[in-house]
Amino acid sequence: MTSHLLDVNVVIALIDPQHVHHDRAHDWFADRGGSRWHTSPTVQNGVIRVVSNPKYSNTQPAPVVIASLASLTARGDHLFLADAVSLLDSSVHTERLLANSQVTDTYLLHLAASNEAQLATFDTRIVTSAVPSGAEVVFQIP
Repeated sequence: MTSHLLDVNVVIALIDPQHVHHDRAHDWFADRGGSRWHTSPTVQNGVIRVVSNPKYSNTQPAPVVIASLASLTARGDHLFLADAVSLLDSSVHTERLLANSQVTDTYLLHLAASNEAQLATFDTRIVTSAVPSGAEVVFQIP
């Protein structure tokens, strides 16, 4: 059974009922059949940073976001992944990164690949060629 590393936007969609993809995220999450899913420090910190930002459309105080995130990750099918890889790893083709906006996605793709997981995302613009097997590891949420 395939496990999924959820990207920041997917986790936000799961915890924010006003997120544009909230229903889509919940539908996919419910249909996974109980397979393992992951977050990492990069994902968790990104969720807290975005949702507690005053410019976010449904801003919540950081302690509220942390409590929501803690509740979600307390599920028995969640497995935490440590940030144990680097974009400096020789297997990553960093010359294929053309914009700063690609850094986190590429890192998460590399982390997923290194843990035999897929990166679950709504993003259709991830540069999969920067990570070996990147095209096979990215999973577009329907």
